[in-house]
Amino acid sequence: MKKLALISFIEGISLIILVFIGMPLKYIWGYKIATIILGSIHGTLWLTFLYFLYLTNKEFNPGKNFIYRMLIFSVIPFGLIPMEKLIKEFDDKINKKQKEGELINA
Repeated sequence: MKKLALISFIEGISLIILVFIGMPLKYIWGYKIATIILGSIHGTLWLTFLYFLYLTNKEFNPGKNFIYRMLIFSVIPFGLIPMEKLIKEFDDKINKKQKEGELINA
């Protein structure tokens, strides 16, 4: 879950940079290269995010609601804030279940 949290944060920052720096550079000042570079970086990070979301789904099975919400938040600027909250809530749920399992096995 820590890897998903890290990549979702980095991907969210890259989206903010693309939207609030790259797009104005292209459409206001005419620097088309800005969106090519920043868009490529963001695209690569987004694909990495999707891969880690897939791995998280495979390992922890958080449910469709978690996956859909993460996907929606990943395409919204500042969506990294609710993504971090979702990840923290799910991680807390996993840790609680692990602790309960340890008490039963003890």
